Amino acid sequence: MGFKEILVVTARLRAKQGKEGELRTALEQLVLDCGHHEGLLLYSVHQDASDPTTFLFYEHYLSERAFKEHLASDELVTAQKMFNDLTEGEAQLETWRMTARIGEICQ
Repeated sequence: MGFKEILVVTARLRAKQGKEGELRTALEQLVLDCGHHEGLLLYSVHQDASDPTTFLFYEHYLSERAFKEHLASDELVTAQKMFNDLTEGEAQLETWRMTARIGEICQ
């Protein structure tokens, strides 16, 4: 499979005021909990250096099917319920197709 077939997903979340630490801990745990998902190549979470209420997921999937299975997983369904208490508004989700890269893709 070529890298251009990889689905790249970004998701932005904003913590409720005062909930940044709790959300960060929950997101870090979610990354660990989802590590076994088939077709998930890279799953990372980042906290904005200038706005600690903003978090970004950066994800690589072998296919759109793998992404849909991740969304339907028990881990993500459970986490989404918890996020309702920790986040403001809806997550901003975007999907991308990789067009060029250097370096290795995590597996």
